[in-house]
Amino acid sequence: MLVITGGTDGIGLAYLTELAQSRGLKKFYLIGRSEKKLQSVAASLKEKHKAEVRYTVFDFESTDYSTLNNELKNLDVGILINCAGIAPTTVGTLAEQEPGLASKILQVNLMSNVKLTEITLPGMVERKRGIIVNFSSITGWRPLPYLSSYPASKAAISFFSDSLQDEFRGSGIRIQCLVPSLVATKIASYDTSEANGIFVLKAENFAQQAVRLIGTRWEMITGCVQHDMLIALAQLLSPWLLKNIFVPLIMLKVHKQRVEEYQEKLKNKSE
Repeated sequence: MLVITGGTDGIGLAYLTELAQSRGLKKFYLIGRSEKKLQSVAASLKEKHKAEVRYTVFDFESTDYSTLNNELKNLDVGILINCAGIAPTTVGTLAEQEPGLASKILQVNLMSNVKLTEITLPGMVERKRGIIVNFSSITGWRPLPYLSSYPASKAAISFFSDSLQDEFRGSGIRIQCLVPSLVATKIASYDTSEANGIFVLKAENFAQQAVRLIGTRWEMITGCVQHDMLIALAQLLSPWLLKNIFVPLIMLKVHKQRVEEYQEKLKNKSE
């Protein structure tokens, strides 16, 4: 059984779909907060891939995981995909963000990852087999002002994954952490039409490459060749250049403006 969080949108949905298409996986357990989206994804998997799909509605802003624990402890979980995540919809200081958003981001992005791992890992240890894939982000590579809590949550996921990789190496359990750069998704404030195949990828293109790496010896990896090259280039950017050149010129001008425009576009679509 494959258990996935964040599998109804963006990278998570693309990754889940690719696993069904190219790996032929047939048993899925979806966890998400929107029952309508869960039903839609479940119906698609059943129709297109003849899959057996179960789901549960759960909001990861909640701190009560007892329901999930009771549901999952009786499942033979072979693969866990931790992809649930939220991000700020504006670029600004912590005080300028929605009140309480920082703690929500850490709760959804980080604690969902830790909790699901806590629930499913003991069974994998007992069976001496299993795969865990955690989704981090290049934003967690270094401290990134004006988004603060989001890169902090992703850095913590990377550190958590890296530690678990050492703890369970040789146990039959593979723990992988994907660290992608920009993918055209709502959480990144990019439309699919803005994907250029180099700096910004479509979620489907990213997933096609990333799924090939699942269960392999690659433990900490971007997931695609294009982002590998971007990371290599980013190594040339010193902490001083990042904070004194990149942040004021790119983050606070170019990126801030495009995020505002993207959010305005979403608002107009919903009206």
